[in-house]
Amino acid sequence: MSFDLVLEDGNVFLDGELRRTSIGIKDGKIAAIGIISEFSGHDKKINLSGKLVIPGGVDPHTHIEGYSRAGTIKNGTESAAIGGTTSVLDFSQANKNEDTVAAAASKIKRFSDSSPLDFTIKPMMVTEDFSSPERLETIFSELSKLGVMAVKIFTTYKNLGRYANNYQILQGMNTAKKHGIMVQIHAENNDFLEGNMEALLKEGKTDPEYHALSKPPVSEDVAVADSAVMAGDSGVKIYCVHLSTRNSPEIIDNARKHGINIYGETCPQYLILDDSFLKGKNGNEYICSPPLRKKEDNELMWKAISSGKIQAVGSDHVPFLSDQKKDLPFNKVPNGIPGIETRLPLLFSEGVQKGRITLDQFVNVISTSPARIFNLYPRKGIISIGSDADITVIDQNMEHGLRAEDLHMGTDIAIYSHMKTQGWPVLTVAGGEIVARDDTFTGTGRRGKFLGKEAI
Repeated sequence: MSFDLVLEDGNVFLDGELRRTSIGIKDGKIAAIGIISEFSGHDKKINLSGKLVIPGGVDPHTHIEGYSRAGTIKNGTESAAIGGTTSVLDFSQANKNEDTVAAAASKIKRFSDSSPLDFTIKPMMVTEDFSSPERLETIFSELSKLGVMAVKIFTTYKNLGRYANNYQILQGMNTAKKHGIMVQIHAENNDFLEGNMEALLKEGKTDPEYHALSKPPVSEDVAVADSAVMAGDSGVKIYCVHLSTRNSPEIIDNARKHGINIYGETCPQYLILDDSFLKGKNGNEYICSPPLRKKEDNELMWKAISSGKIQAVGSDHVPFLSDQKKDLPFNKVPNGIPGIETRLPLLFSEGVQKGRITLDQFVNVISTSPARIFNLYPRKGIISIGSDADITVIDQNMEHGLRAEDLHMGTDIAIYSHMKTQGWPVLTVAGGEIVARDDTFTGTGRRGKFLGKEAI
């Protein structure tokens, strides 16, 4: 057999262990795994000299464009590829000119026209979507026809028109279940948030550090628990995004032990950063929701990954610019931080290299488990014959800076600029094509595929 590309002599993660071997790629798929001398007729070969080879990253949580003037499909997907991610699971949001279904269809088209990486789009529902059972039925029916695999429901943000109360959420879950669509939950109890914010603002407390006090851990824990109970009642699969507290993984784990189809995701910021950064010179740049927690929460979240109580790590990438966040009271600062390029290398450097998690656990939460949860496995999330040739090669010894000028996300905000990683992706292959190499995007011309329900 001849191959389009051979990755020779890598330290390849296969079946939970490392094996020194080579990979033959043909027509965008992994076609062979074995000793290079057994391969013949290949035109292109790259010797990896024993570097670490893992399945391409699957980022289950990105907001690439539509929020900040800095964020574009181009810089979002290209920086993702440089950081070792080969599939992005992005969101759409309704606006004045588009309802939830139209916004999803529009974003699918925009990504289809310009994304070099495979992708999916998950609509963020708005309060108006829950106005009647008939409206919910129409929305989910139309989304299912588009191939949408998941939606996102908010337990907060009344002021932004996204809030759904528990009655509405359960209606949404029941309708989603009927149409085979997963429900993602932004879990922050709105009553706590509104009450705390009102009290803080009355006292004139508007500095960034009060963002964390306005959204205490209990607000997340209550919303996760409510969502778990409703998921159990409806039978729908749910996925709680960006978990930050020490208790929320325990709530997820307990629900799973009782047979509820629920999964939990955290993000690098809740593993590495703490609320002291909100008190620093550029505190507004660290405002995200949920807010940064305590150092003790960071360590307990690492333990939640190592114990299997957290199933995935997403970036929750939102690339605002510093001038969009500065000189504002905390309640007016746009929430979100960049991270699509740094998600995978940070988890490797801070997790594997520092002994907090094993290599197996790292691969699981950044690739395999997200692929399984979103029904992409074994097309994605594994190095196996017949799987998509989505592969990331990491130089475990490479030190890499995390200043804005070291990265490619199109923003001047760099929340990890005080750090360097030990280990960095040096080669990323998506669908059999080299899309990034040595900190440079090389995938010009490739068009990613929409990962819809019908295509899985």
